[in-house]
Amino acid sequence: MISLTCSNRVFLFIFSSSSLPLLFFFSSSSLDPGEICAFTIHGAEAPFAAVVLNGTSGEGQLRAQGLVDCEQQKEYTFIIQAQDCGSGPGSGPGGTDVKKSHKAVVHIQVNDVNEFAPVFREPQYRAAVTEGKIYDSILQVEATDQDCSPQYSQICNYQISTGNTPFAIDRNGESRPPSPGSKSTVYDPGPGW
Repeated sequence: MISLTCSNRVFLFIFSSSSLPLLFFFSSSSLDPGEICAFTIHGAEAPFAAVVLNGTSGEGQLRAQGLVDCEQQKEYTFIIQAQDCGSGPGSGPGGTDVKKSHKAVVHIQVNDVNEFAPVFREPQYRAAVTEGKIYDSILQVEATDQDCSPQYSQICNYQISTGNTPFAIDRNGESRPPSPGSKSTVYDPGPGW
């Protein structure tokens, strides 16, 4: 539960797409005593709706109206407006019974989830080596990840998954002969290489 107070403050929400709907309270302390009848979101690009759950307490719910995806947009900023249940402009005695409202700025950061696997930049890597020659480096491979955060998009490690290969690969994707003193065997990957 998040509490929004009717003041000229900025509110920050951090969530992943799986944490919606988001419950919040919009305190009516800046409004005259009474119920909150509506929340309005101002901001054409905000894919959210705010609904009143309990007008007396000011409880509302922020709901996504579509997919919220970190790779498409990492954050949203918009204005939320709480409106009381006044009868409208000039409807009371002397025209004083009007709807009152108050606004607050909301900033939402979308947390990334690890939804993409790393993909190599090239579909195939080839290198030629000369028998008996010593190499510091043979080949450089590179993979990328489409997740939007460094936590999930950074390539942490490379690994040769084929067994009995006389090569090693470091965490930067650089292929090289195994460490000095180790025995190497010739590896024939078969046709197509």
